[in-house]
Amino acid sequence: MVGMDGDVVVWHDLEAPTWPGGRHALAEYDSRFSDRLAVAAAAVNGATPLARPSRIVECRSCPWWPVCEEDLRSARDVSLVVRGEDAVALRKAGVSTVDDLAALDPQDEPATPLVGMLHADAVILARAWLRDLTVVRRVPYMDVPRADVEVDVDMESFGDLGAYMWGCWLSGADVGEEHGYRAFATWDPLPSDDEARSFAEFWGWLTGIRLRARARGLTFRAYCYNELAENRWLIGSAERFKGRPGIPTVGQVKEFISSDSWVDLFGIVQDQFLCAHGKGLKTIAPVAGFAWRDPEAGGENSMRWYRDAVGMDGAPPNPAQRRRLLEYNEDDVRATHTLREWMTSDAMNNLPFAGDL
Repeated sequence: MVGMDGDVVVWHDLEAPTWPGGRHALAEYDSRFSDRLAVAAAAVNGATPLARPSRIVECRSCPWWPVCEEDLRSARDVSLVVRGEDAVALRKAGVSTVDDLAALDPQDEPATPLVGMLHADAVILARAWLRDLTVVRRVPYMDVPRADVEVDVDMESFGDLGAYMWGCWLSGADVGEEHGYRAFATWDPLPSDDEARSFAEFWGWLTGIRLRARARGLTFRAYCYNELAENRWLIGSAERFKGRPGIPTVGQVKEFISSDSWVDLFGIVQDQFLCAHGKGLKTIAPVAGFAWRDPEAGGENSMRWYRDAVGMDGAPPNPAQRRRLLEYNEDDVRATHTLREWMTSDAMNNLPFAGDL
């Protein structure tokens, strides 16, 4: 199965001479795999290391990250602030540590061109890292759109098989609906037709809140954290379940997500904060005072919980894991609610401003 919302399948000729020197993909794979085997063999045999750790995007999901992180922190390696090729380029330019980067003048010409961020931002992030600051303000004053009636939304999916839960946290002015959390979920193993029912119920409820707010002359906004995931399944669900009861058209979904009523807090964090330890919700929300109840809360763990919750591996469905997923989802929407409340509070006056570092 190739996902649930792909438009095309592309075949590649693995023996086409598309790599430098006329090499084909299989030869390139063999070369790189041999290199990695040599690195592993040197490590196992205690020989001189053939590779040193350097942080890249994929490190966040690597089980070996705690090992590499310890080495990187000990060396105060520059990749703790800038990742990937930017870290490689800075090392070549003699900027090997966070301390080296922090000592540069953010207004000077960069030691080497960076592709992942501006030179000035990199220097400020290094200074924030040295002060153990998770976030600093990029702007003097925060600008977070607010409304009379607000809904925080978080979707849970299982890989490319579908979205099994839409969680919401309602707050703000009274529209005749109890404030707090509600979830719209299916516990039929994905892919499942019951997903259409849960999505339709979610969309119907959200639309109802919007209409009640409008009828009372109140403003309305819904919030998520990193809209790419939510938008994918909003549009994808409308496409897959077209014509089913309660399913919106793709046009209706696109009208909503392109309107001022749909706010991506991740985008606001990205624009208005510099984040020394990453921009993920699990990193930023604790700065605002929020804590997840489950010490193992996280996207990868939720995948395992889901398999148990629906009995995907042949065991009976586990109600305890369903409750765990509901609690996890509730905490996610409460986290975005707490974050935007914090970002529009007087607490911002105590958060360091990048221009002062």
